[in-house]
Amino acid sequence: MDLETLRNRIKAGYYLVKSHAIQHALKEGFEHKHIIEAILNGKIIEEYPAEQRMLISGTITLTKKLTIYLHIVCEYADSVYVEVVTAYLPDETQWEFPPFRRRQTKRK
Repeated sequence: MDLETLRNRIKAGYYLVKSHAIQHALKEGFEHKHIIEAILNGKIIEEYPAEQRMLISGTITLTKKLTIYLHIVCEYADSVYVEVVTAYLPDETQWEFPPFRRRQTKRK
């Protein structure tokens, strides 16, 4: 699935936020609206076609002067809904800083 199609589903409300994403949001201090914001302005940084998933890196605005990066894994296996599998603040020890779009080491 291309990013524009995924975004259109999100905009139309055809998405589900999984519990893992909610747990990270509660732990790391971002909200549901931030997940959507990052998907709508982000870029695909990794694709996992066998799993029908993609990793998106986008920015979120916490205050007028504070913008940070957020990573979101979306699954598009369903013909209607996008599943937000997880969302998290990228760890600068694992991702090049900024914009956290390239891993420092390859994923196994």
